Amino acid sequence: MAGRVNRYRRGRSATLSSRKTWHLYFGGLLFVLAVVLSRGSAMQNWEVSLFEFVYNRPEYLRPLFFVITQLGSIHALGVVLIILLIRQRYDAFSKVLFGSTMAYLLSGFAKDIWGRVRPHEFLGNVVNLDYEVRGPGFPSGHTALVTVLVLVLLNYLPSKFRYVGFAVIALVGYSRMFLGVHAPLDVLGGFAIGYFVYALLLHLRIANFLSGAKDRKN
Repeated sequence: MAGRVNRYRRGRSATLSSRKTWHLYFGGLLFVLAVVLSRGSAMQNWEVSLFEFVYNRPEYLRPLFFVITQLGSIHALGVVLIILLIRQRYDAFSKVLFGSTMAYLLSGFAKDIWGRVRPHEFLGNVVNLDYEVRGPGFPSGHTALVTVLVLVLLNYLPSKFRYVGFAVIALVGYSRMFLGVHAPLDVLGGFAIGYFVYALLLHLRIANFLSGAKDRKN
C-alpha cells in the first residue's frame, strides 16, 4: 500500500513539474512571437485595424479606462503590498514583490533593446490619453505587471475569483490600447513577460524573509 502511495506521489510530482515547464515554454514562445510580429517600421494591417477599433471608443468611457489602467501601475502594486503586509500574508508579499520586480525589469530591458515606438508615432491621428507615458512602446509594462500580480494573487484566493482575475488582466491590456499608448503587439509582449515570470515563480522557492524574522523574534 505504501509503495502505491509513493508511486502515485512521484507520478503526480512529475506531472506538476511538466506542467510548470510548459508554462515557461508558453510564456517564452509567446514573447518571441510578439517580437517577430512587431518587426518593421510600421504596424501590421490587422494590428492597425484592431487598434483603431479600440482607441478612444466610445470617448465617454475614457475616465473609466483611465482608472482601470492604474491597476497595472506601480501605485496599485504598492497598495497590494501594503495590504498583504497588514494582513501578514508574508508568503504572498514575497512572491508579489519578487515577481513584479522581475516583470518591471524585464519589460524595461526589452524596451531598451527593442525600442518599438508608440502608436502616436505610427499613426498621425492618435494622441496619448494617459498622463504617465515614457519610453518605447514594446512591451507594455502595465500589462506585464498586472499579469504577474493577478496570477500570483489567484493562488491565494478562492477559485471563484479566477475569471475576475483574468478579466482584470484583459481590461488593463484593453485600456492601454483604448488610451492610445500601446499597440496590440505591445500588450501581447507585456502579457508574455508577466506570464513567463509567473511560470518562473512556480519553479522557484522564494524565501519568506519577513515570516522568518517574525519567528526569530518570537
